[in-house]
Amino acid sequence: MNPVLRWSTLFAMAACLIPAAAGESGAPAEPAKLHFEPRFVLETVAKRLGVTLRPEIPVPAIFVASTTPLAQFQDAIETQWRFRPDVVLNTYAIARNEIYLYDGAAYYAQHNRTLDDSLAHEFVHYLQAQYRNDDLSSEWREAEAVDIQTWFRKVHVGRDTVARQSRSPASTDPLCSVTPTDAGARAIRCPAGPRPAPG
Repeated sequence: MNPVLRWSTLFAMAACLIPAAAGESGAPAEPAKLHFEPRFVLETVAKRLGVTLRPEIPVPAIFVASTTPLAQFQDAIETQWRFRPDVVLNTYAIARNEIYLYDGAAYYAQHNRTLDDSLAHEFVHYLQAQYRNDDLSSEWREAEAVDIQTWFRKVHVGRDTVARQSRSPASTDPLCSVTPTDAGARAIRCPAGPRPAPG
């Protein structure tokens, strides 16, 4: 079977299963929040992959399902997946350089996962596409992203992170900003350059 068709089929199945597994329908009732700053997640993933971040390569905008119009996600991903999903899923949209995250808190709690490790997974795909020019239809690219996601969760996400996520969202970091888009969604944007030293 064609790898693109195989992945498209898997994504279609995931579109149906993620909300159902969390006991949700449509947009998440209670959204999960990022515990870590997106910049920290990106830098951590890049270091693990041996990639040096360059300021001339734009960092992707990050959109979450609870604040993103479905049509925006469908428009961003239709060419890549060759269909229009019924829900916003965890995805890196290559052509638009955008990350979309399903943020249903019930799903993450049920599966002992966090929005942060999902973001780490999507940042792997961003680095594969933008820094290494990898063919993302290759099965081992997805396996690499899952491996890094699992590593990130084991190393950086404590048992109490799911509970703390809602109390300390990354969007309050002064280096990252929440930016409204024309479509009414909100994107988290962080600077691409080096971070200033504390104090």
